Amino acid sequence: MLKILNQWALLACVSFSTTTFSADFIVIGDMPYGRGDKVEEGYRHLISSINSEDSAFVVHLGDIKSGSTLCNDQMYVKQKVFFSLFESPLIYTPGDNEWTDCHRRSNGGYDPLERLGRLREVLFDEPYFYQNSSLGLNSQGVISNEFSEFVENQMWVSSKTLFLTLHVVGTNNNMESGTRHGELEFMRRERANKNWINEGFDRLASEDILEAVVIFHGDPFIDWMTPSPSLMFSGFSEVIGSELMGRVRNTDKKVLMIHGDTHNYRWDSEFYSDQLRNNNLTRLVVPGAGDMRAVRVSVQRSSKEYFRHQLIE
Repeated sequence: MLKILNQWALLACVSFSTTTFSADFIVIGDMPYGRGDKVEEGYRHLISSINSEDSAFVVHLGDIKSGSTLCNDQMYVKQKVFFSLFESPLIYTPGDNEWTDCHRRSNGGYDPLERLGRLREVLFDEPYFYQNSSLGLNSQGVISNEFSEFVENQMWVSSKTLFLTLHVVGTNNNMESGTRHGELEFMRRERANKNWINEGFDRLASEDILEAVVIFHGDPFIDWMTPSPSLMFSGFSEVIGSELMGRVRNTDKKVLMIHGDTHNYRWDSEFYSDQLRNNNLTRLVVPGAGDMRAVRVSVQRSSKEYFRHQLIE
């Protein structure tokens, strides 16, 4: 697997210098939720709408199933078929429903870590990296010997915008699994995510890159604690509260943070967190579950509204 990923990394390096993609992209998350033809029909309709847009790529930021449906192999394969329907390159980062919550009886009573391994095998396989090599996509699993299993942490540049995905999920980021091997998984992924944040922001500081977009699944904030949302659980406090917010605070470049998990569409052009106002930080919470819509995002550097967004149905 590592040899295969390294081959696509070489392709990515070749294509990086010649890419002409714009910074316009589309993001979705927390879908499709539920069972039956009506749900699948709605999802296919949204994919068709997305395909009619002229976007550089699409990002699915996790929860490819609801929290009460099976976590079997057929589910991963089915979602992979859905991914193949997107005409633009499709970047995916995991959510909690497809692995951390798979121990639930309604999900099939699986071992979450076994499911995480299977998810990586099926959804981050050779074709996935080949199909996205035109983006100049890099994976932490390729460039880091220490964190070689984290193929899902990805980084790429489009029109001088740095894009970074982090494997940070709902259900308190799997911190409270109640098992020793689950706790060890959380600690190792925490280290990997911190490393990847620093890789990305070091690149943001040292290269001719103008802004960054950071994408993950879990919602770390209590939005109803206005006007200053605070971190919800300690499963997010280090990786998001300390590491990510610290790097955002110490850069003068614009940063867009995108997550899902709570399904309620929200756009914060100047994001507040723990009494810290980051004038350079914008947050997007994507719709999901019953609200099956996508969000188109563009970078408008000459505009007062630096990041722009538009809903797609």
